[in-house]
Amino acid sequence: VTSKAPTMKFGKQLAHEAHAPWTEQYIDYKALKQILKQFSPESPELSILQPDANAEANVHLDGLFVSSLMLQIQKVNRFYCGKATEFAALLRAIAPFLSTQTAPRAAAAAGAQLAPEGCGPS
Repeated sequence: VTSKAPTMKFGKQLAHEAHAPWTEQYIDYKALKQILKQFSPESPELSILQPDANAEANVHLDGLFVSSLMLQIQKVNRFYCGKATEFAALLRAIAPFLSTQTAPRAAAAAGAQLAPEGCGPS
């Protein structure tokens, strides 16, 4: 008899697996989910009585969700680029020590290729 462990919902799993010092830098899944929960379903009864009520509310929420999502993505990207820059500097600092252990050209190339696309020069 095999028993499966209960599956964790995505939001709880994300919070559980988050790297504690960086939790504020993750996408705020809970806040985005709260916006999505406010969307009104298209119901035939309501659309007959108030044809534009749900549509107007949903258009507003759509804009709120998209702008909130974009802000969250920008937050994550700033953090990622900051960390990439930080690690690139660390690699450049240790590259001379690595070059004694590996081929100097490989160590120099590793330091030069650390700028992730969209993060500017490292």
